[in-house]
Amino acid sequence: MQSTAPTISDYLAGLAPRERSVAKALDKLVRAAAPKASGGMKYGMPTYALAKGFIAFNAQRNYFSFYADPQIVRRHRAGLKGLDVGKSCIRFRGLGDAPLATLRAIVAESAK
Repeated sequence: MQSTAPTISDYLAGLAPRERSVAKALDKLVRAAAPKASGGMKYGMPTYALAKGFIAFNAQRNYFSFYADPQIVRRHRAGLKGLDVGKSCIRFRGLGDAPLATLRAIVAESAK
């Protein structure tokens, strides 16, 4: 779902509690793995500008989407087993399903 929130903070505040906790964890993961990333709202979702493209995520109706550079996603495919993975999109239902170490590695590699 695209959000009309003007800032990441507004986006997070507008989510239901379950989605908010996951989105806050993803925001924290991105900011920890790429402290120099500049975050803002693009395409209706939190987006972080990095050295190699961008990282973005969004709460959908039944899952979460995490977007990264297609080449970097391809290199980390082994760590994403069992998930619905597209060219640049990684989909999961909650933090328990998300390979946080792999997502962190994707963000760190994107920040180099």
